[in-house]
Amino acid sequence: MKKVLLVTLMLGFIGFLAQPVAASAYSLDEQKVDALFEQAETTTMSIFDETAPAHLPALAPASEQSKDPLVAILLDFFVGYLGIHRFYLGTKTLTGIGYILTCGGIFGVVPLVDLIVLAINYDDISPYINNPAFFMW
Repeated sequence: MKKVLLVTLMLGFIGFLAQPVAASAYSLDEQKVDALFEQAETTTMSIFDETAPAHLPALAPASEQSKDPLVAILLDFFVGYLGIHRFYLGTKTLTGIGYILTCGGIFGVVPLVDLIVLAINYDDISPYINNPAFFMW
């Protein structure tokens, strides 16, 4: 009986949220919109531009950015058998496919060793970023 009551309440709440709103409730002043566009300043800037304003730091390309070791360790722990942590670290696609085809990296041995290696080298995981080898250690 509790389940029926809960489902009824949920369906009623969803029905309440799904009520259509009349379009006449909204109005748009096109003159104000045009005035805003006329006042707007047009600028173009690349995120890799060294001439960026001082308050906006220029970003490095994704391949040069450092990867967070904690994220790599968590990915390895939860979905290491799929090689997702290797994709995060910038490995080629074939390495991830190799993890999948070898039943989770030789039955889970490779992700386990990857987890240990990443945990031990937590301070500097740069040798493992963009590492194309199947065994990153």
